[in-house]
Amino acid sequence: MGKMDVVKGQILHRKGDRVEALELILKGSVSIRSGEDFALQADNGTILGSFYPAGAVYDYDYVASEDGTLFSYDYNSEEDLAGVIASTPAIAPVMASATMALLNSLADTLTSLHQKGCNLVLDIKADYTDYRNVCATLMTPPEKYEAVEALAEPESPQILSSWQMDLTQAYDEHDEELRQHYYPLDIRLCVGNIMLAGQMARLLQPEIEQQLAFIRETHAATDDFVREYQTQKAKLDEAMRKEAMASGSGELPSIQNAMSTILAFSGVSREIAETFRRDILTFMQIENKMEKSDTMRRLRRSITENFYAIYEAAFYRSLEVEEIPIEVRMFFLFGFVDENLAGAENTAALYKYALLWEDDPERRILTTYSWLRKIYEGEVPPSKNDFDQDWTDCVKEELRTHAITEQEADARMDDRKAMVHFELTNMITSANKMTYGIVFAFIPAFFAQAVTRPLENCFVTPAKVRDALNRVRSIDYSCFYRPTVTSYTQWKINRFDYDVEVLPYIILMPNFGSRGVMWQEIEGRRRTTPSHMILSIFHASDLEYTVLHMCAQFRWEMCKRIQGVHYADVSDPSLTSEYTNYLQFYKKNHDLSADIKEKVKDQLKRHRNGYRDVFIADYETYIQNESGGMSRLNKVARQILFKYCTFSKQYRTALSSNPQYMQLVQRWTTTQASKVQTVGFLRHKIAKLTKEIPFEIDAQIEFLQK
Repeated sequence: MGKMDVVKGQILHRKGDRVEALELILKGSVSIRSGEDFALQADNGTILGSFYPAGAVYDYDYVASEDGTLFSYDYNSEEDLAGVIASTPAIAPVMASATMALLNSLADTLTSLHQKGCNLVLDIKADYTDYRNVCATLMTPPEKYEAVEALAEPESPQILSSWQMDLTQAYDEHDEELRQHYYPLDIRLCVGNIMLAGQMARLLQPEIEQQLAFIRETHAATDDFVREYQTQKAKLDEAMRKEAMASGSGELPSIQNAMSTILAFSGVSREIAETFRRDILTFMQIENKMEKSDTMRRLRRSITENFYAIYEAAFYRSLEVEEIPIEVRMFFLFGFVDENLAGAENTAALYKYALLWEDDPERRILTTYSWLRKIYEGEVPPSKNDFDQDWTDCVKEELRTHAITEQEADARMDDRKAMVHFELTNMITSANKMTYGIVFAFIPAFFAQAVTRPLENCFVTPAKVRDALNRVRSIDYSCFYRPTVTSYTQWKINRFDYDVEVLPYIILMPNFGSRGVMWQEIEGRRRTTPSHMILSIFHASDLEYTVLHMCAQFRWEMCKRIQGVHYADVSDPSLTSEYTNYLQFYKKNHDLSADIKEKVKDQLKRHRNGYRDVFIADYETYIQNESGGMSRLNKVARQILFKYCTFSKQYRTALSSNPQYMQLVQRWTTTQASKVQTVGFLRHKIAKLTKEIPFEIDAQIEFLQK
């Protein structure tokens, strides 16, 4: 017995735990969950455990929705519950009100689950009719599914039409008057209402379990049919596409009722589906879709939240089917949800791009869907979140705050579904908005008014991205090389430093956007892991410039990662330390004229004294202009950039006669020749001992000669 503080995400009780205490919520709220089926919110004043007899077991999980405070009382009999209420007369009206509100939520859940069961039957019946039509069109005999033909809607729970439910609803409708004028009249009224609510809850809970069981059993009984239906529907889509292309008419089958197809495929709850459908229809009717009003903010938030819930459900569903309907593929690739929202012309273009899409053969430039599959298949770890925490960090943090147990933490480390959910609700949710450009007006659903340039001019393919990336690499050849170390103890060589190239993953967000994001420079703690870069799949800005900008960001962040706390310490020379020193003390630099110093001052002011941003701007100038012999940088900036971001051999040769680069190239050539000679001596030494030269030796010589 006593006060206890809880943190967000903390599990208070699990389904099946014994009810041994009554817990009054003094501050915060608690989520009462039944797996993924539903969740109720218990707010201030609610007495957790009051819906059960002492010694019973909890039917659901109880999880803190936010940081808060509870007061716990021993619970051995009904008298203990009455005593808790009577001992706190000042807040007893709030307790009675909160308890009746929770009871009404429980009743609403029963109503919602019953409706969900009825709609599930109607939807499956409708799909069964459509399935037979699809098979007829394909001239394939339809299978007979007796489980589907025998489906019947669940009977309506009688308690929903009882006088008890009418009374409960009346309490809810007149809550404010009751709390002000009725409950304060006598503490016994509060006790009686909370006791009555407990009795009602015990009648509702088995009815809820019955509805949940019906839904689960219906899904299990019809799963084979649903899988077959989606397969045949995908075959019909493909057949229609081939027929249209073979006819030479150039006309593709039209998309109709795309949202219904996407929602049906995803299998999300009726509540999510109906809310999403209603929000999209509301959004379509608004003329100014860039409006900043509170109403629009709430609408965008609701659309965004449900969009990702549907995306996640559809992703898992796609893993179970052989072919994905074209509407769902458009949804995965482009965020397409409705043909009217996207517009007829855009819908036709998206249809064509979805059909003709080819994955990157090297699997480094990926759509969001392909990236999630890569995570699900265990090929890559999830990206870091907005707080620079990777998957392992987040699991450890949950363990530290007691949100999960050690056993759950061990299981979660390898839980692929949890990883996909983490990626979708962290990196993808944030990066999708960031790449869109206009953050305040963002929704993840594709809509016509967001398209500011013809789609064919903006469509990003893996080949286009690779060309843009290779353009930077052809000039700054060492951009993605990182220093690493190995040893050959068998030859008494304890340390060999060499450089290895690790190309980034570039993930294409399903939106029409204008920005690129260098999300993270490495995965986890290992420096030889790929960076993650993000682009819109329809990119309205100059693609080559955006890729160059991300490479500049990567250069700075990778150097900071390697240098650690010494990234600004000029006694440990590096790109970041020398650039920071140059910008900090430019006024005292005798290599800069008064005019140049004034330009550096203006540049710092323009970039709000952000050394990283100044470097990025200079790096872009260095690659775009200086590499072609067009002088744009001052002497000091040029020297630092050439030292750490040296031009490739082709460009060094072209600039070797340029007065501004002549000495830089000569000095660099001499230094590299010495390094090649050192590694060559080591190679010669090893060659005397074995015929198999380690690949790192030859790779390093090749790198030094570039």
